[in-house]
Amino acid sequence: MVSLHIDEQRGWRGGEQQAAYLIAGLVARGHAVLAAGRPGAPFVERHRDMPGVTCIEAPFVGEADPVTAWRLARIVRRHRVDIIHAHTSHAHSYACWVRMLARRGRVVVSRRVDFAPSDNPFTRWKYAQPDRYLTVSNCIAEVLRAYGVAPDRIRVVYSSQEPSRLEAEPIDRSTLGLADLRPDDPLLLCPAALVGHKDHATLIAAMPDVLAAHPRARLLLAGEGALRPEIEAQARALGVDKRVHLLGRRDDVPALMRTADLFVLSSQMEGLGSAIVEAMFAGLPVVACAAGGIPEVVADGETGLLAPPRDPGTLARRIVQLLDDPALAQRLAVAAKERAHERFTADRMTAATLEAYAELLGGPRD
Repeated sequence: MVSLHIDEQRGWRGGEQQAAYLIAGLVARGHAVLAAGRPGAPFVERHRDMPGVTCIEAPFVGEADPVTAWRLARIVRRHRVDIIHAHTSHAHSYACWVRMLARRGRVVVSRRVDFAPSDNPFTRWKYAQPDRYLTVSNCIAEVLRAYGVAPDRIRVVYSSQEPSRLEAEPIDRSTLGLADLRPDDPLLLCPAALVGHKDHATLIAAMPDVLAAHPRARLLLAGEGALRPEIEAQARALGVDKRVHLLGRRDDVPALMRTADLFVLSSQMEGLGSAIVEAMFAGLPVVACAAGGIPEVVADGETGLLAPPRDPGTLARRIVQLLDDPALAQRLAVAAKERAHERFTADRMTAATLEAYAELLGGPRD
């Protein structure tokens, strides 16, 4: 089987990591893989020297670049591509154009966000084209069904992690550069881009109550984004800026997870929450908001604690509950790690994706 994977993003976030896990899994099973992205983008560069992967660069100008569409269509014909797999919204459009131009291949789209598509003629056409949608949660599958996508074209394939990636050595706390940090100060870690749907505002609003119970607690925000000034201003206004630390974009999140005492995610929208899965593999206790597909990852009271979205008071109480009860936190973390190994490994995700491919191609599921 030959598959073409399209991702036109300039950066590297959770979706690109999931595509990389899949590509590695397909190659390990002996399948031919092509990876298409922008020149110099991480999606291309990180696969360039990988045996079994052919990298393709294209301009990807907007959502309907004819040069890119024709180039990829020629590639599909030349390499006799069976599966055209789109990993982003714009890639979804290109996959549809490419299949139409090449007149071969089945279109598969990974859907990772839990909001409804736009209701306009082009988007309606675009969502009618793929042969399969692979949604990272049942929540997203329901969103697509409500939009009008036929249920038999949807398969749920959970996001995953490579467990070995979370076996990093904890970092030395002194290297964090936090003034007056003691070895036993509770560290709360939130690794998330500073964007609206991650709703850092709710987490910052919870911090006065957290600090009232645990004055030495520190909140580490690992991520970057346009909302940094607003987050900093809110922390100052609430008087918690000395205990809230914006670390910027970090490439050592697994090591941070092995160092922190508690993982916190306050998203108001979330397809699944792959960072939560990372925390589970790292053995880090989890507190999160019950948004989108997160309740499919965190069983409240069994593998973590959940709070309603946009409810800083309840979020603070959940955080304090685990800081007050280390035995409970450890018990939840152990159960979460077991659940992660059962459901969320990269190997299981690859196998489930291959099953979806085989349904379309009529071949063996391996």
